[in-house]
Amino acid sequence: MARNPYFRDYGGEQNVTEDLTIETIKTMGRDMIYVPREIIRRDNLFGDDIISKFNEGYDIEMYIQSVDGFEGEGDIISRYGLQIKDRIELLVSKRRFEEEVTTIEGIGRPREGDLIFFPLSKTIFEINFVEHENPFYQLGKLYVYKLSCEIFTHDQKQEIETGFDDIDIVEDERKEYVLKLNLGDRISSDSYINYLEGEQIFQRSGFTGATASEATATATVIDWNSTTKILQISNLSGTLATGSSESVQGANSTTEYHIASTENTSIIVPNEPQDSGTMGDNDDIEYNVDFDNIFDFTETDPFSEGDY
Repeated sequence: MARNPYFRDYGGEQNVTEDLTIETIKTMGRDMIYVPREIIRRDNLFGDDIISKFNEGYDIEMYIQSVDGFEGEGDIISRYGLQIKDRIELLVSKRRFEEEVTTIEGIGRPREGDLIFFPLSKTIFEINFVEHENPFYQLGKLYVYKLSCEIFTHDQKQEIETGFDDIDIVEDERKEYVLKLNLGDRISSDSYINYLEGEQIFQRSGFTGATASEATATATVIDWNSTTKILQISNLSGTLATGSSESVQGANSTTEYHIASTENTSIIVPNEPQDSGTMGDNDDIEYNVDFDNIFDFTETDPFSEGDY
């Protein structure tokens, strides 16, 4: 049976309802910053983003549906330390999203994986799910998106440079500036050709074969590639001379090379919040433990208990 011809979906009523919805969100909501994710490299097997970046942010008002506070598991202590599992539900007008984001980014709707910055608590949330049919076709039209969000966890694969200081500080606090040294001829003997990651290197300007006590500059080795002869260092103390006759020497490895050129770069190094030290016990093991005193690498069959 056909619907009553006197009660039809009327565009004028739909527009009024949409205008009232936008006015309510503008009045009772909060200004948020929508940050779209740009995927640089995708894992096609698991559908995950291996490398992504967040380089833009858009101001847009949203209504906080979780009026009693953050939902979710809250703050919990687990075997991995303190974890914050706060969740929040937000409503954003479809028309306002199209005006503020779609017209610039070409994004048809909010996307799972994009970020929302909540200025009141200075918290970054990640969109987990977007519900586009709630309320369900009121007067025959959809007016809002409902965003289910959870606290965003940053890792080393994500670059954040949105231009909003409160958002970019998430990465800036974890960024350690690194000096890349392109090395030239080796000075040390053939037995000493590799720097050790985590060891201290030093330089006595104008001299080769110096001792650490004579150093005019010191730094920590972040990475060493013996093929390209590129040495990455951080925590530079003193003035590093970069002339063609200058060199750097490893305090433990005694490896020494001439410096050919230098280049500034940056990497993300997770830090402990309480002391700004490098996060992870594995770094202490990798950098500071003498494995030769723990493992016997001369054993050809470690499972035979000496019977091999």
